[in-house]
Amino acid sequence: MVIAGVIVTGFVLGVSPPPDVRAASTVVVEGTVFADTDRDGVQGEGEQGLAGVSVTDGAVWATTDHSGRYSAEVDVTRRETDLIHVVSPDGYTPPLREDFVPRYFRPVASTVDFPLLPDAKAADPAEKWQMVSDTETDNRSDQSAERTRDQWSDQVRAMAEDPAASLTIATGDLTVTDYTSAPRRQGSYDILRAGLVAGKLGHAFYPVMGNHDASEGAYVSSVELFRRNLGPEWYSFNRNGRHHVVLENNYDTSSLVPQLAWLREDLRRNAVGKQVFVFAHRSLFTQWGPGPAIQPIADELAKYDVRMFAAGHNQQAEFRRGAFPRSVEVNNIGATYGIDGVRPGYKVLDFTDLANRYVTGQHHQFGVRDDMAVVSPAQSSVYEQFARIPLDVYAEDDGRIPVKASVQVRNAWGWTVWRSELAFGAPAEPAGQVNCYTPPGGRPEPCPKPRDNWTMARSVISGLLPGSYRVDVVAHDSAGKSWPAKRNTFRVVPFFALHKAKAGADWTRQGGDEQGRSASPADPGAVLDQRWSASTGQNFTLNGAAVADGKAIVTSQAFASPYNQVIAYDLATGRTVWRTYVDGDAESFPTVHGGRVYLSTSVGRVYALAVTDGHVVWETIEDEHKTGATVRRYGRAGGPVSVFDTSAGRVAVYQQWNQIVCRDAGTGARRGGFRADEVGWGEFHSTAVRVPGSDSAYINSGAGNALVRLNLTTCARESSVSLSKDIYAHPSPVIADNTVVSMSQQGVLVHDMTGKQLWSAPVPTANCEPGPPPVTTPAVYGGIVYVAGIDGKVRAFDPAKPGTPAWETAVGYPPGASPVDDPSRAKYCATRPAGAPAMHPLATATTVYVGTWDGRLIALDRRTGTIRAEYKLGGGLTSALSVSGDWVIALTTDGTVHALAARRPRFPLS
Repeated sequence: MVIAGVIVTGFVLGVSPPPDVRAASTVVVEGTVFADTDRDGVQGEGEQGLAGVSVTDGAVWATTDHSGRYSAEVDVTRRETDLIHVVSPDGYTPPLREDFVPRYFRPVASTVDFPLLPDAKAADPAEKWQMVSDTETDNRSDQSAERTRDQWSDQVRAMAEDPAASLTIATGDLTVTDYTSAPRRQGSYDILRAGLVAGKLGHAFYPVMGNHDASEGAYVSSVELFRRNLGPEWYSFNRNGRHHVVLENNYDTSSLVPQLAWLREDLRRNAVGKQVFVFAHRSLFTQWGPGPAIQPIADELAKYDVRMFAAGHNQQAEFRRGAFPRSVEVNNIGATYGIDGVRPGYKVLDFTDLANRYVTGQHHQFGVRDDMAVVSPAQSSVYEQFARIPLDVYAEDDGRIPVKASVQVRNAWGWTVWRSELAFGAPAEPAGQVNCYTPPGGRPEPCPKPRDNWTMARSVISGLLPGSYRVDVVAHDSAGKSWPAKRNTFRVVPFFALHKAKAGADWTRQGGDEQGRSASPADPGAVLDQRWSASTGQNFTLNGAAVADGKAIVTSQAFASPYNQVIAYDLATGRTVWRTYVDGDAESFPTVHGGRVYLSTSVGRVYALAVTDGHVVWETIEDEHKTGATVRRYGRAGGPVSVFDTSAGRVAVYQQWNQIVCRDAGTGARRGGFRADEVGWGEFHSTAVRVPGSDSAYINSGAGNALVRLNLTTCARESSVSLSKDIYAHPSPVIADNTVVSMSQQGVLVHDMTGKQLWSAPVPTANCEPGPPPVTTPAVYGGIVYVAGIDGKVRAFDPAKPGTPAWETAVGYPPGASPVDDPSRAKYCATRPAGAPAMHPLATATTVYVGTWDGRLIALDRRTGTIRAEYKLGGGLTSALSVSGDWVIALTTDGTVHALAARRPRFPLS
């Protein structure tokens, strides 16, 4: 049969070998590796054989002679489908199949030639690669087949839009084979391959085998479908002056011994004096699956200059210092779903200038199409004369790369008074004190050069006289195409026409206070203007800004580099006060207590930094294992560190995988811990909350799976209540009027202080959005519970009448931005969604602020739910908000800090 141009036969790679090849247990395979300069697949006159090239079947090896000839004796009982493959040399790419998989492998036969195509990009150390993971094409049913066929084809089209990318590698779980009935399994591979054709990828697609790509049974039979469709389960190639190794490291460890023998010889032949990149499905920092059994492979790799170990599987976007010196360990977010509140996506990798820095890249989100905004000056915004007006332009697409923004500012008469061409992702000047990452007991690393996020173009407009203005912006991509033009109007008023924004009470932790209520005594109101912005160059997802000591302090999550940061900005001006680089993704809101900034990272590190200058006061790490020249970090923290003054001293509390841990907040010494209840696979983002002065606190274990009460002085569990079996929620409990308010995928749950449930209210989660979006913490103000739902509605619940919301408001979508406006997604939405997923409500006397998945800050009337204002801030607003005095601090997924302030005129503005 033929599917979208991909011919599918009983033996997908080609016809079965002749009977005489199968009759013996071994067969001699001979052939030539040659430079196919005319690209016809046949060695013609003048097409030179390539000497010194390795050929292997995954066990035995051969080397080509001066004319490119080789001979290998292959054991044809080793696998069901016998393959032989070439380790392509630097500067060559194997011919591509119709589905763009390189033909570096062939079925075993008596004669197998390998034509290779000279390719300048294959010799370029700065070649642009894409990495996608967990595509999970799914043929379990006709419905899942149709959906994943559409989804995967669209994702391939997106990746194909970048003309500079010339290779994509997919790190496992490309299909859903293991959960599919035997007669339908080939269909999962058909969908994968047909999507590559339909999406017109246009460049090499290298596959990695994941656990979902395997069938049941013994190892040989479990890898058979993968081999038939995509080639050997482990292999290697040379490219860009480096050596690239693909491993199979899933649950069946029986392959590791023969794989190690093959790897040892492969590295000896190909990796000496080269940088080495390793691709597999499971990270070396994942203790499940092969776990310690893969250590001999890690030890062998450690003999060489390994710079990257890239994987998928965990459905999280993480980019960390790796198991080997100067290496990075990458967990790629899945193309189908994630567990960290991030849209499905892929990486664009940057290999330039690796002599003195790590591999980095760009994080791209699938499903973001032609999104563009003039964030500042916003529509109808007002600035004083002589003010430095922040100019922020955001442009993002799941395939296109923004390069420049053309900006013109015109006055009321239409005269151009300011113009500029802005670069996206421009370098930024270092400012403030910079604390380069220093490993414990080691030397500081070189600090990276700061730059803006690739989706942001930024500048400052100054020198405008009082009057009305319009700003016109056109963003252009790397192929010369443009985003739809945007225009905002704004005003400049005389100097002293506006009151200066004032700070108020500190906002020292997520939720603002020890009860976690996200209720502010200050009230900036609904009319806000962005006074300053700052780009970290990284990302924010479930983060936030602590406000203390006149500073806004943020933790950035570096989805595409290991350069995770904690940064302090001057609250009044946005000036960078200090910047500290830390180890591991800082995935949550920082806590400020007693002059220190507390945070944990995804590799299990816990930090206390000085508020004044950001230096490390103390740090610890959980579950780190050093063996020889390698390190394995199994720690799974990353959530908030909650700090309390108790009768037994100052205590820091956080979750590390399946443990609730307490440490002395002054020294970092461990004070105890216990196993967290009902923890599932996921991330852990709960703060601990308490009634002020109490020695007991409440925390959600796992992804809001249980409500745990613990004693802060003994770090012992006092009680636990089951909440949910979810892995996608990221809420914290809230204490209000002697009750504990919790949030889960099912809705609001309210208990008394002993754990008895008092009431509950369902909150729908259907939203037609990928991700899925994160379920986040409610706010409580004046006894009313405010919930931002991922169904696109904000609700207020009165505990006296919890059965029906006191009000509910749909946040809607900007025109044309609903999933039903996208033909490729509309047929999978049963009804038009009420709005973009909403999250992280924060309440004041008059206003409830919420962020949305599509990047809007929305201000609603607290009493009625009426939307009073909304501000498009760029990327998704999935981090918790902060308020101090006149200031509202919002963080967007494009790594930008937005400092908005109440507009308070000294006199009526005409």
